[in-house]
Amino acid sequence: MRKLSDAFLATLKSGFLSGITRTVVADPDLNLEIRDNYINVYCKGASLLKLAEVAGPRYKVEIHPKFTAELDVPVELVDLETTARFLACVPQLKQNIAVLGKRSLEIEYEQILIRANNFEPRNNSEYFIVDRQYAVAAGRFDLIGVFWDRCRRRRNQEVPMCLMELKCALNQDIADIGSQLARYYEAIKPMAASIAEEGETIFRQKLELGLYKQRSERIEALKTLTFARDIARFQFVLVLVDYNPNSAMLDLASLAQLPFADQVKVFFGGFAMWQQNVKPLAGYLMKYRSTLCPKSSS
Repeated sequence: MRKLSDAFLATLKSGFLSGITRTVVADPDLNLEIRDNYINVYCKGASLLKLAEVAGPRYKVEIHPKFTAELDVPVELVDLETTARFLACVPQLKQNIAVLGKRSLEIEYEQILIRANNFEPRNNSEYFIVDRQYAVAAGRFDLIGVFWDRCRRRRNQEVPMCLMELKCALNQDIADIGSQLARYYEAIKPMAASIAEEGETIFRQKLELGLYKQRSERIEALKTLTFARDIARFQFVLVLVDYNPNSAMLDLASLAQLPFADQVKVFFGGFAMWQQNVKPLAGYLMKYRSTLCPKSSS
């Protein structure tokens, strides 16, 4: 189960490892994910750090050797001094990853999506990303998250989990996305409750670590949420980044035939521009007025 021990969590929050947490929160290039009693810190999709609890206050450092050449990276973090030595290497590790790491636009967009929804309180997003590269029996979801409807949000709510697939540009996998989602749905159906429980645990530990940068009252409300265990409450979100609207690759009719089609959501985003998504002002005004909801305090 993806979860940190109480001791590991406390050390990352306010102990000698807290400098790592603060560095991640302050640096938009970095992303910290909770694993099975270890953490990964990612940069541009590559693992900049795997840090695993060994015993007592000792944490084993694992970094790909091609990123650490000629760097004095400690093999274990055991106190403030060793943590400071590691943090001093972070700028060069980032540079080495930029030069030597494999580049993937999809992975970089995953990280942008995490940043926009988790770390930008002015966005007041309704989706919060909980984890990335989440493995299930039939494969892995790019992102998992939770949906908190701003028109109905309140404390102590049961909210739906969101399992997200991100595709960039005209990724050939888009043509088969319906059958991919169908396979995933059948694979997770018998384990939906345990997936929701694990997601909720990760979410609460990330909140404790300050990995959601939101207004204080919203953070306190987020801490009271529970994740619905029933798969019928799950959302399956297809995130299409820079998808060309002139393409016929995306078969929406096929998606509509899925038995769980009412749980499938499609989000179009990115920066590539076509006339179909550069609309006249009048059209946006009409859409804006139709989607207004009462102001929320959270």
